[in-house]
Amino acid sequence: MATPLVEVSAGLVFRGGRLLITQRHATVHLGGLWEFPGGKREPGETFEVALVRELREELGVEVVVGELFDTVEHAYPERTVLLKFFLCRLSQGEPQAIDCAAVKWVSHA
Repeated sequence: MATPLVEVSAGLVFRGGRLLITQRHATVHLGGLWEFPGGKREPGETFEVALVRELREELGVEVVVGELFDTVEHAYPERTVLLKFFLCRLSQGEPQAIDCAAVKWVSHA
């Protein structure tokens, strides 16, 4: 039996050589883990429009969505997730943990 497909947009937001990540709420699927900000695409939305909406709702920021960086599909026992990663630029606001547990700017080192 096929599992439901969940389509998700994620933003790769860089500033000063650092990358923005968010922590999932403890009570949700994969709670407590760190991830790139974003969320589920609603019916009728493009992946880009969904990403703008999700970052506004979760972090209180406006972004300009750039090029598609990568696409990954992962099958969990209960669902399959299609995840599209986009390069983004902050255009307004400072990220705040509005609908996530925490936010952090990280570097590769």
